[in-house]
Amino acid sequence: MGNEKRNKNSFSQDEKKKDKSSLLWLEIEDLYPPKVKAMYEAVLDLFASGRELSTLKVAEITAKAGIGKGTAYEYFATKEEIIIGAIRYEATRHFAIIINLIEKGQSFQEIIFKGLDMMEASNEKYGGFALMEKILRDSTITGNGLLEVVKKYKRNCDSVKHLTTKVLELATNKGLVQETDSYKVWSAILSQFVAYGLYLTHQNIFPQIQKKQARTTVYENIIKLLN
Repeated sequence: MGNEKRNKNSFSQDEKKKDKSSLLWLEIEDLYPPKVKAMYEAVLDLFASGRELSTLKVAEITAKAGIGKGTAYEYFATKEEIIIGAIRYEATRHFAIIINLIEKGQSFQEIIFKGLDMMEASNEKYGGFALMEKILRDSTITGNGLLEVVKKYKRNCDSVKHLTTKVLELATNKGLVQETDSYKVWSAILSQFVAYGLYLTHQNIFPQIQKKQARTTVYENIIKLLN
């Protein structure tokens, strides 16, 4: 058991170091150990297949990943840590795409629309906000356990802060926004993406609103909030 804890802690420290040194934005393949990446991919595939979180087993995740069940505990203490890690892994890939687009000189509007594209793809694949709603409504040990793991990670927001700073620099350099407070920028963008996520999940409530109109509204509202 001691070896398992050392291995798990070693992975956690490596991940934190790479977050702090901004390697998060470079090679995703190099950021995670192969077996960890395999488990994350397995969780995401199981999500996409419609598996319920409350009944998901570690053995099921490792079987899907093609590794032994005991390997999971070399890196993680609980199933919930694997699930939250998989969600963070997916978010990291999305963040890397946005950063890459910024560095290639894409416009602020193109960046926002690319973010919406990825949200639409996630909604199509995983059920989008419907999945998050399941987690929040889950009163089982799994649901509570997931929220506890989320609390552990919420203070480590280097990736979100870095992305917000990059987006803010892009928008201000182009003279699109006047706001310079990164928290207000993050709040404005997040609020509109949450609204769009809810729109995608509950389009039946606004049948008269087409996606193109909803996307344009997201962008226009962000500009208004930041000026």
